[in-house]
Amino acid sequence: MKLDAVIFDLDGTLVDSEGLYFESDRRFVERFGGVYDDEFRAECIGMGTLPFCRLIKDKYQLSETVDELVKLKDALYLETARGRIAAFPEMLKLVQAFSVERLPMAVASGSSLGVIREILSLTGLEPYFSHLYSSESVPNPKPAPDIFLYAARQLEANPATCLVFEDSQHGVAAALAAGMRVVAVPFVMTEKGKAQFANADLLFPGGMAGFTAEAVLDWIDSHYCLCEDCSFFEFGLCEE
Repeated sequence: MKLDAVIFDLDGTLVDSEGLYFESDRRFVERFGGVYDDEFRAECIGMGTLPFCRLIKDKYQLSETVDELVKLKDALYLETARGRIAAFPEMLKLVQAFSVERLPMAVASGSSLGVIREILSLTGLEPYFSHLYSSESVPNPKPAPDIFLYAARQLEANPATCLVFEDSQHGVAAALAAGMRVVAVPFVMTEKGKAQFANADLLFPGGMAGFTAEAVLDWIDSHYCLCEDCSFFEFGLCEE
């Protein structure tokens, strides 16, 4: 099987941001008299900025528009992240390895496009990604497949030959619904999410603590061929 493109989720996958998002989202929710605890947080991981703001607006019957809430949420997050956020070292190694092989790469995230751009700049990942896609650009957020199918179209890649990296159960569900293969590196492995994560093609059950670029590259070598027009599933069967 060919590998034509790699698509990464951003927060909790490429960059160590979930703790920062928890901090900023707690401040965001508390502004409206709400409580943002660990249980609520686990339900919201991978939800995306727009649906999260819609949820908060409905939950607390807010007079602010969704657009106003998105701007406030983004501002609080970037204020929290500046000077503190970093790329996961093993993910950076993996991105660099893909870059050497000239594999097309994209970011497909539930964050706002402006946030995606700034976070990539802050973490030094910006030079590796020219294809940036936000759920703002599609009708339905994850777990719907829209963002991944949109990314594949922009990359001119067959979804079946795309590989996705995700940290949330919503993201894994979206990638599989798009007909793509997925590597899951769970930020939180809840009882509710275990079944969905188990459907991933490659799962790191311990999350980023057990993730290595070498393990992923070894798995790719045994499951993909990088040759032109190759239809063999196992790399070792390729005549090249």
